[in-house]
Amino acid sequence: MEQNKEIALNVSRAIMNGEWDKVENLLSDDFQYVGDGNPAINKQQYIGFMRGVLCAGMTNMDMKFLRVIGEGDLVAVDYTNAMTHSGPFYGVPATGKRVLGTGQFIRQVKNGKVTAEWQTTNALGLMQQLGVIPAN
Repeated sequence: MEQNKEIALNVSRAIMNGEWDKVENLLSDDFQYVGDGNPAINKQQYIGFMRGVLCAGMTNMDMKFLRVIGEGDLVAVDYTNAMTHSGPFYGVPATGKRVLGTGQFIRQVKNGKVTAEWQTTNALGLMQQLGVIPAN
């Protein structure tokens, strides 16, 4: 189980460090990602999103893994990610603001590779921090 936890966390670490070959190697070829109620995407679409949307818009990431729980082949993680909004992100021009992304994901690990991920993020809170949606 400890090895599965490390593999699951290493995907996030590699994304934050821009180690795309490592991300490629940690994900199985049949990897599927489902996030925030959207249709599933495959490995290449996931890497494209992480590289072209998240890492293009947010830099200087400092991700903390608050809780990491493993059971069977699943690893559940509750996280925060402090980031600088330094490029376009979902149509929002760079603000230079330091923002805090929060959420949870579950990664399935089989034979040393992540085969699936289910994630939910606090997109509303992030958009409020970027000034797109007024905070109450």
